[in-house]
Amino acid sequence: MASAMQKCMYVLALLVCGSLNTLTMKIAFTMSGTVDGQSERFEKPWFITFVMFIAMCFALPFDRGMWGKVGSSAEKPLIDASSHSSLTWRKKVVKVMYPAFFDILATGLCSMGFLYIPASVWQLLRGAEIVFAAIFAVCCLKRRLFKFHALSLCFCVAGIACVGLASVWGSEAEAEAKGSENSAALQMLGIGLALSGQVVQAAQAVAEEWLLKDVDLPGLQVVGFEGVWGALAMMVVVLPMVQMLPGSDDGHLEDEYNAVQLLRSSSSLSGLMLLYTFSCATYNMSGIAVTGALSAVHRVMLEALRTLIVWIFGLSVHYLVDPKSLIGEVWTAWSWLEVVGFVLLVLGQMIYGEMLKVPGLYYPPHEEMDESALASPGGVKNLYSPVLRMSPSRSPST
Repeated sequence: MASAMQKCMYVLALLVCGSLNTLTMKIAFTMSGTVDGQSERFEKPWFITFVMFIAMCFALPFDRGMWGKVGSSAEKPLIDASSHSSLTWRKKVVKVMYPAFFDILATGLCSMGFLYIPASVWQLLRGAEIVFAAIFAVCCLKRRLFKFHALSLCFCVAGIACVGLASVWGSEAEAEAKGSENSAALQMLGIGLALSGQVVQAAQAVAEEWLLKDVDLPGLQVVGFEGVWGALAMMVVVLPMVQMLPGSDDGHLEDEYNAVQLLRSSSSLSGLMLLYTFSCATYNMSGIAVTGALSAVHRVMLEALRTLIVWIFGLSVHYLVDPKSLIGEVWTAWSWLEVVGFVLLVLGQMIYGEMLKVPGLYYPPHEEMDESALASPGGVKNLYSPVLRMSPSRSPST
């Protein structure tokens, strides 16, 4: 049982490193390095994705129980009182490979979208995963929605719509305030890419539910081995592919050799990448610790607070530091609509998680929930997946 001091440290690490995770990525996309005497901006979303997977690998050394399984016991079935799986530890590790592939595409799409939209909008749009995961869970896993689920999803959809409209409509005022060129089309492209990433992320949660239902690895091992498989896939397939495909980055879709040159030319950019790596690693581990010491409900509320921190940081940079900074955010005539979207998203998540119960709606007893899903690594990594909160098909929809 974690002490009060430990719980406070977990919560602080989640908030600080979670916010740094978003902010350092955005700042990196606005920084520049020098190649052949010319300044170039570091707009490398796929390289950032690779760094994220490297950071996830650092979860493995912190799992105390893993190293005893690497030896002779790796080929023995791991069956204990809390598990009915007959898979060996090594086979379980291999099965973690599959959701890592989803994670590559999801993170890559989200990172590409981050090039064109403010950090707060990007952070808020991550709440769309709950909607897509519910749709996939109903269509693919044959789960049933209760009325309170449907109501919460309506809140989330309305919130996402408000955030998207506020971003597009407010982009002109923000561009005028910063003295930069406005492009509503780029805003829409960024939103579309971010939402596409959430579709894939939701598909990942459902795939984990189906593929990894008999993989009862500890949370740190799930995160760590997804990082290992993701990093390997990035090095062998994705990075060579984006290097070969034609595009606007020195003739490539993304020039990874150029990314390394930019990092070598700028100590500030290299230091920021190290900070991003640290924040990613610590964020994943502190998230698992918070859910273990408190609950996934607490993490939902902390994630909402993290969004506020990112937004306040952007506003502070614009109004207190540099009005023309690319990482600053302007309070426009449409920002109130973004606030409404934030409130609707939080309310939707709270209703979905049964933190807020709507009078007159039926709430099933916990034994009607699919208990087998509660051990899913999807729940460990996403920590608040709609898949885990829905009734199996045998329960009545009310």
